[in-house]
Amino acid sequence: MRTPRASVLLLAALALAACDERQGSDKVAGPSFAPPVDPQACAPNSLNSQITAYFPGSTSGPIKTIKDSMIALPAGNARISKGIRILQEIGRLSRTQTVDTVAGSNLAQGIIKCIYNVKTFTPTFPSDPIYNFAPALSANKGGAFYTRGNGTGDTTSVHGAVNIFSTANIISGVRPASGDWTAALTGAPAGQVLMYGYRVSGYPFNTDPFVYEWATIPPAMQFNGGAVVALCDDVNPGDAMVHESNIGVLAYQAAADICDPDGGYSLVIKETGWGPRALAARLAHVMVDAMQPQVLQAATLGKSGTGGTVTTFKSKFQRKEVEKVSLSFAQAPPANMKVNQLYPVKVFVSADVNDPSNGINGVCVYLTGATNNGTNTGLTGTPSPAACDNTATGGLSAITQTVLVGNPAQPKAGYATFSVGVTKTGQLIFTASSIDAEGNTGIIERSGQTFFPATARTNVKP
Repeated sequence: MRTPRASVLLLAALALAACDERQGSDKVAGPSFAPPVDPQACAPNSLNSQITAYFPGSTSGPIKTIKDSMIALPAGNARISKGIRILQEIGRLSRTQTVDTVAGSNLAQGIIKCIYNVKTFTPTFPSDPIYNFAPALSANKGGAFYTRGNGTGDTTSVHGAVNIFSTANIISGVRPASGDWTAALTGAPAGQVLMYGYRVSGYPFNTDPFVYEWATIPPAMQFNGGAVVALCDDVNPGDAMVHESNIGVLAYQAAADICDPDGGYSLVIKETGWGPRALAARLAHVMVDAMQPQVLQAATLGKSGTGGTVTTFKSKFQRKEVEKVSLSFAQAPPANMKVNQLYPVKVFVSADVNDPSNGINGVCVYLTGATNNGTNTGLTGTPSPAACDNTATGGLSAITQTVLVGNPAQPKAGYATFSVGVTKTGQLIFTASSIDAEGNTGIIERSGQTFFPATARTNVKP
């Protein structure tokens, strides 16, 4: 099989915000931020002791000064910017030395209470485990705690890495899908966010592939134009994709620039192989051999990365091999259609990852029509949001994406939507497949999957 090519329009489409099923709505609803601060939650008198508990010695003085400036400001963007600056310093310290992660989490929670209306946060702040920042502040063990959106046009990825105090090894990261962080965070209060993450599987590695959780403050912040989430390894098989909990399988995006920003990293090793389990074995060899009078074997590994495009996250991410892909009609053509009249048709594409209900983004869906004797019948209409290359004459194509489904509406991957008409009367069989006009089949930029098409019957009347 050969992976189908995507049109130029696809590159933009993969980074679009999750679109609502309703016409005209294209964003997942985020939290409200009015009023900006809950005065009962903010406890400025406790912040000094929290600062002293985290920042050692005289380094706490400048942080207290920033805190005083923050508290003196009225609720709003200026106050948020001061608080974000303190959160930035909390993260920076965690990446330069071993810190008291519990003290850092307490301080971060205290600052957040004083710059946002945490009553609007979902889930409940700070009792939900997602707001325990201690794992994210364990920077040497894969934690990530960064602020972004400082208005300077910064494009630097945020990273979760291990062994950063010697030879850093990136295990996950995030960057804007296009442009810089300022453009990606235009919807954030003050245009700034806290981005943090950690390995769910703990330290040392005990699962392969590993699970990494990313979140933001404010929660579930929208990324204008999308963001790329990468899971980093030295192997990138053709069927590897990123599965996001609660959403599905993300549209594939190459992510070597996140995982290996310098084009290669050096690590003293005794063996190679994919996955955190192999990395743990390599690091174990380093530790053992460092105590033995022998020369270590050195190697330079080039990291690729399995990446996926997202519009928002408060989710766990895991690398999965996508081998079986099934198509079904979530909204089939009506049993009776009128010639040259348009009807909504929706195809759901699922990946056999964890369970068959997991949709998969970034798949080209080709819709064709034929009579009972196999004669093709031309279809008219439009896809949403973009079509694939090599669409057969008389057929339609669309790229699967995330939409809002259910009540209450939740984002879910794997939907290709069409507005479809038929040019001739008679019995008609619709086929939804991933086969283009040249016989190529596959997920965009991926290969190695087996596809199972879907059919639906209709009767077209004058």
